[in-house]
Amino acid sequence: MPDALVALQMSEYRKRSALADFVRSNGPVRDGSAVVRQEAARLQRSLEESERTLRQAVRGAARTRDEARGLRRALMRRAAISLAEEGADPAA
Repeated sequence: MPDALVALQMSEYRKRSALADFVRSNGPVRDGSAVVRQEAARLQRSLEESERTLRQAVRGAARTRDEARGLRRALMRRAAISLAEEGADPAA
């Protein structure tokens, strides 16, 4: 499995975690200030871009849909292990 794909998966997990942490610490965005809403939107866009990049990379590396699904599962597993070893929580 290419290290570059694992790095993309780890990046997606980190961005997802950053967004979740931000929302947890700032409460509902609809009641927040404009600065809080803007930062939440920026984090969401960053996560979406990361997801798109990873999806495209997986499609490029796989020959079939089944192979892409298998590769994605393997990436999630490997990235989760790597993040756990670093002390980060991929499930956040």
